[in-house]
Amino acid sequence: MRGEGACAGLPPVVDTVAPAERPAASDLLAQDAPDITPQRAAELARDLYGIGGTVRALSAEKDANFHILLPNGQEALLKITNAAEDRSVTDMQTQVLIHLARVDPSLPVPRVHATRAGTASQMVTEPSGKAHVVRLLSYLPGTILAGASAAPGLHHGLGTLLARLTRGMRGFFHPAAGHVLQWDIKQAHRLRPMLEAVSDEHLRRRLTLLLDRFDAHIAPRLPHLRAQIVHNDFNPHNLLVDGAQATRAVGIIDFGDMVHTPLACDLAVACSYQIAEGPDPLAHITRMIAGYASITPLEEDEIALLPDLIRLRHVTTLTLAAWRARRYPENAAYILRNMASSRRGLDALDGMAPGTAVDALRSCLREAAR
Repeated sequence: MRGEGACAGLPPVVDTVAPAERPAASDLLAQDAPDITPQRAAELARDLYGIGGTVRALSAEKDANFHILLPNGQEALLKITNAAEDRSVTDMQTQVLIHLARVDPSLPVPRVHATRAGTASQMVTEPSGKAHVVRLLSYLPGTILAGASAAPGLHHGLGTLLARLTRGMRGFFHPAAGHVLQWDIKQAHRLRPMLEAVSDEHLRRRLTLLLDRFDAHIAPRLPHLRAQIVHNDFNPHNLLVDGAQATRAVGIIDFGDMVHTPLACDLAVACSYQIAEGPDPLAHITRMIAGYASITPLEEDEIALLPDLIRLRHVTTLTLAAWRARRYPENAAYILRNMASSRRGLDALDGMAPGTAVDALRSCLREAAR
């Protein structure tokens, strides 16, 4: 999904609806996306929001998303959520956007627009009998970072943007934040039953050893770290930048992996996608961390654990991808899209002498503090 500040002609949210209770689906990739046509989307936009315009479908993994170009030239995103998604989790994603609009309106995140009844979302039951949450968000133009090249200074700016986002979410609470999400690094122990799906025997042994280290040395330390609700998926597919040669980030999208977890886990997720090629694999990461620390200084325990947590994000990606691709072969291309980069990132970190990564992080922070 993509969104930004309020669109002219669209009402702000003035009220919200309480989330309905619903059991969480075990894997949303196993569920079909809502069967909504552009014509039906146009009807929903008209009936629920009182707007019309040119409607076109957008690609999405599990939801039905539609871009709407209003007659006044403004853009909006109509989002029809998968019926299998836990509605309390959907509500958390909606509520955090409302919260961020209030505490830091300058953050480039989607804005939620009210229905004609003044609510943040609306339940709609289709002829199939499936009930979907419908929301209208503002639309954010930009280039997906995954398809752009980084100009100097980008990574420092990414770090400051993540820290600003995390700071904005610091006072946000929601009952769904404690849900178990396998992409949450602190849940790495739950990956063990999935390891058998990793066909490369050597890689499977490496992943097993890293999970052994997690159980023995990392997991016991996590409860002592600062924790809050975080974005948890600050990756290049969820970041919009200002062009093909990216100088700055202009948007943060997809809050679907939000969870309550240590701040260091959230930062590790972001860093895991920024392993550089060449002789200095931490070059981008150190700049990102320096930017982050300029807003939110890191504690010593967080710095010490970051390299292990970055490895564990790669362990999660490599294990989950193998397991899900085997279960859902029709979605294998999408599921496996990050396998090569995760393997490269893991190899880069494992190729460094013990302590080198932590020393590099400490050094960059000392340098930035001068």
